[in-house]
Amino acid sequence: MEISAGEQNPQVTTTSQPMSGKRSQLELKRIVEAALAKICPLPDAALWLVVNHVAATGHPIRSLRVAATLHFLSEGSPFCCGEPMCHLGLSRKRLDELGEEVRLLLHLRHEVSLDFPSGISVHCHPGVTFQPQNPRDTDDV
Repeated sequence: MEISAGEQNPQVTTTSQPMSGKRSQLELKRIVEAALAKICPLPDAALWLVVNHVAATGHPIRSLRVAATLHFLSEGSPFCCGEPMCHLGLSRKRLDELGEEVRLLLHLRHEVSLDFPSGISVHCHPGVTFQPQNPRDTDDV
């Protein structure tokens, strides 16, 4: 849920700038990255997930909107596909597990939800290749 500048809702506050209180933007990014590493472990030399930005909603925090980029590294080639959800397995259940892990890391008593409203961006580094899904996908040259 996004609140525009003209709307009033005393139960929800949005923060798109670094937080000035106990929870800084950098701290929230580190916490989300730690939760992702635990719940969605990635092969060390193949994929690299970077949290670009975290926007917290609520006081205390009730939800986090996360912008992230999944980097495909040549050391992991060939990959089956370039879909972040395939490699991270971010189902609704896993998102709930991430929220629970973030809740524990923030030492909160209430539920915390995570959302990736723009999905997860992809960056393919030089040398990355993908396996053809179907033998007809290859061209004989």
